[in-house]
Amino acid sequence: MTALTHDVVAFALIGASLVGPGQPAVKVHGANNSGSTGYVDLRNPSSAWTDLSGWSMVSCSGREKNALVTFPAGFRVPPGGRVLVAGGDFAGDGTRQVTVPAVDGEGAALLDRRGVFVDRFALTPDSPCREKEAALPCGHGMAPQRDALSTDTDDNRADFTCAPTVG
Repeated sequence: MTALTHDVVAFALIGASLVGPGQPAVKVHGANNSGSTGYVDLRNPSSAWTDLSGWSMVSCSGREKNALVTFPAGFRVPPGGRVLVAGGDFAGDGTRQVTVPAVDGEGAALLDRRGVFVDRFALTPDSPCREKEAALPCGHGMAPQRDALSTDTDDNRADFTCAPTVG
């Protein structure tokens, strides 16, 4: 696992919305698994702060899960806030950023303190990061992303569409 760096630039906030019953407060909003320039965009669409202390991120390659980062004590995401878990060569866009060497594979997942999947995303049908149907791949300069409210139906194909990459 990679330790967090201190390249916290700023919070970029999106409009807060309420999270439905049984829905995780923080979601995988988008991802671009392109190695050292890749990222996983986490968003908190709720109206409350969410504590990610001890939570972790993994990337998925085939049927394997690879550790990206474990969030330290006190790591919180504000209402409407976002965090990018980004590869070391990611250009950045002014968003609060957690730097890891690379974001590889065909998917990513957020796990709680107990190691239980909170939210996940994948482009391949056999990925352990997939929810129901895999998301469709995107063309050059595009990456899978949820809508502005981070709508989550637990079906990657329904939840993710192609949008311009972050950064």
